[in-house]
Amino acid sequence: MGLRTFSERTIRLRARPFTMDARPYLPAVYAATHQNVVIRGSRQIEKSTYLANQILYKATIKPGTQILFVCPRLEQARLFSHKRLGASIMNSPALRALLWPYRRSIPTENIPFHNGSHVYVRAAFRNADAVRGISADELYIDEYQDLAPGELPVLMETLSHAESPRVVLTGTPKMTDNPLEIAFARSTACEWQVPCQTCTQRTRLDERVLGPTALNCPACQGLLDPQRGAWIPRNPTSTWGAGFWINHLMVPWMDDYQQILNCQREYDPVKFLNEVLGLPTTLGDHIITKEEIEKCCENRPFAQRLADIPPNGRASLVAGIDWGGGTTSGTVLVLGYVDANDIFRIARFDRWAPRADPNTILNEVAKLCQQFCVPLIAADGNGNGHVYNRLLLDRLQSGTNLPGLYAIYYSTVTQDPLRDGALWKWTVNRSSSIGAVFSRIKKRLLLFPQVRQSGTFLDEFICEVAEYDEEAKSICFTKPANLRDDALHATNYAQMLARRTRSPLQD
Repeated sequence: MGLRTFSERTIRLRARPFTMDARPYLPAVYAATHQNVVIRGSRQIEKSTYLANQILYKATIKPGTQILFVCPRLEQARLFSHKRLGASIMNSPALRALLWPYRRSIPTENIPFHNGSHVYVRAAFRNADAVRGISADELYIDEYQDLAPGELPVLMETLSHAESPRVVLTGTPKMTDNPLEIAFARSTACEWQVPCQTCTQRTRLDERVLGPTALNCPACQGLLDPQRGAWIPRNPTSTWGAGFWINHLMVPWMDDYQQILNCQREYDPVKFLNEVLGLPTTLGDHIITKEEIEKCCENRPFAQRLADIPPNGRASLVAGIDWGGGTTSGTVLVLGYVDANDIFRIARFDRWAPRADPNTILNEVAKLCQQFCVPLIAADGNGNGHVYNRLLLDRLQSGTNLPGLYAIYYSTVTQDPLRDGALWKWTVNRSSSIGAVFSRIKKRLLLFPQVRQSGTFLDEFICEVAEYDEEAKSICFTKPANLRDDALHATNYAQMLARRTRSPLQD
């Protein structure tokens, strides 16, 4: 009995028998019996289900098998033990009889099955010390991209006494030099390629096929049906093992195409590549190019007075401020609004030099906000913002309507705004929010005035690069130390607040 037959006969998911219906890409994955197998995939493409099915299959058909499952964090290990292995066993009379004919729940870390097979579940986020002393026949690793670097050889030492050692790796890619991507490059690296219904040309499912309403052939714009695809190996002569790339464009439960387009619009480019398309990112590359951002420039000058802004944008006008400080960072003010198509249009930029007099900056910023009757302001809350935001409100007290001022605090999480005296304190995820700006630029949902006036401000977007934070296990955005990105942050603050407070009348 093969893995597919075993899974379809014994495994139940959500009270229904496991099936490969509408999953034409899965049979080849389940049929792979290579010594090494790697699955590079998006989030939520049934990687953990595959691993659980593999483990239960091997534990059942070969009594006495010793299996080691490793993931980065203890919470993930517990979830896998109880929600994957435990649930699959308890929902299957056959597996309960063979593996766990007991009334008690299966343990988390050491699972001695009734037939002599044994599964060890371990976490190895920082190092592989937790697996020392374990002797296994097969090694299964989930979220391989997040394991401590260089720990695979230590993990593989557990297979040193196995007659036919086997390693299965799964994960979601992050960057091109990640261990997951290195393993995939050594494998057969199979891609699911789909023939065009018009020109018959085969193409892989990546960002090029994302049409306005459906998957389209990048050559002729004909329709693509993922159900008609086939696995094509990039490295057919690989002796390392089998590799498969699975992403959201293939799976049947992602049938709401608009949802994928929404992810492309809202996610940062790195997150979209990694978690939706299952593709790695090349770190150090600039996130957007000069050509991309200049395509977002319209043939209009900076607004000089309120009448230069369309009537539907005046009432929802937002100011974004990145306060300067130090020898490089200057102060930038952005005025913009969101239109009925969810496009954020920048009306004008203003800049003050890093060492400019603070009183002059505050007076001129206040004057511009009053001149354009700005009802909402989003400003940097850190650094000089602690003082400048309240001083700015003091200068705006003379106006007939005091603007709402949101102090933005970058963090690794996002929280709803909280009242803080005369201000609102708003904590936002730095990487996600900045990444969303780049995504909106790529989708032309963030538009600028003409290049001639916007050019030096656009440079403060182009300079941004992606880096990997090893401690946080995530991508972050940064810039060279001698360059400025103040316009990027001011724009980010403004567009976040404009979209959050968008009036239903604009829809």
